[in-house]
Amino acid sequence: MKISKEIKIALVAILSGIIIYVGIIFLKGLKLFNDEVSYFVEIADVQGMPTASDVRANGLKVGTVKSISFNPDKQNLTVEITIDPTFVIPQGTSVYMTKEMLGNAMMNLKLGPNPANLLHPGDTIKGEPMVDLMTAAGNMIPQVESMLPKVDSILTALNTLTNDPALAASVHNMEVVSADLRITTRQINSILGNDVPQLMARTNAICSNLQTTTNTLNQIDMLGMAQKADETLSGVQDMTFKINTAMSSKDTSLGMLMNDNTIALHIDSTIVNSSLLLEDLRLHPKRYVHFSLFGKKDSEKKK
Repeated sequence: MKISKEIKIALVAILSGIIIYVGIIFLKGLKLFNDEVSYFVEIADVQGMPTASDVRANGLKVGTVKSISFNPDKQNLTVEITIDPTFVIPQGTSVYMTKEMLGNAMMNLKLGPNPANLLHPGDTIKGEPMVDLMTAAGNMIPQVESMLPKVDSILTALNTLTNDPALAASVHNMEVVSADLRITTRQINSILGNDVPQLMARTNAICSNLQTTTNTLNQIDMLGMAQKADETLSGVQDMTFKINTAMSSKDTSLGMLMNDNTIALHIDSTIVNSSLLLEDLRLHPKRYVHFSLFGKKDSEKKK
């Protein structure tokens, strides 16, 4: 059975239509057999976002934008988004718009705080306005304007400070101090390069001498010297004891001399008599000494 030319053309047209449809669905990022769940977002402005744009949560793509329609009752837009059924959305979640550099706008989910309470497919999610760079800059203009007087005062104070002669004098003093510091640094480097090595050499010599002296002292018989000193002290103690014993005893000459008053009295009497004798000798020397330069007289010879 031969197929007519008209049937072949019809089959090719139908197949082409199917291919074109599938291609369009693929290019839009939609799935042919959609197993995703839908949610609705009410937002004031989508910033020119096309359908099939990404829907992200924490930077991860979790769905796509399926359709955008205008809501005349609320004067806003209703956006239908399809989300992967394995991704759950907590209650309190909101949607905000972001715009990439040189790219299209996209929707981002700001997830709610309690993952136990979830939204159901078909629920409406609150949309937040997009804050772009221009809007943020416009919001900052009043703050910048309020800061301008303060900035002007600061610039005036800086101008006054820079024109103050005291600042120039301070800078000059800092230069002088820096020059002195450089001189001091050179002197310190000179000391570290010359004097310190000599001092270290002398210190090493002193340490060597101390080590030699210590070794010499270690060789001395300190124990023997201590024993000899003990023996000497013992001898001195024995001698002292004997002297004390002799002085306290009446049987010895020293004891009798120290303890008997009679001997002391005899000594005192002898000294007194000697003094009297010397005094009489001084007064009457002829009684004790006879001398003549010419010899004895005749009368004395006869006698």
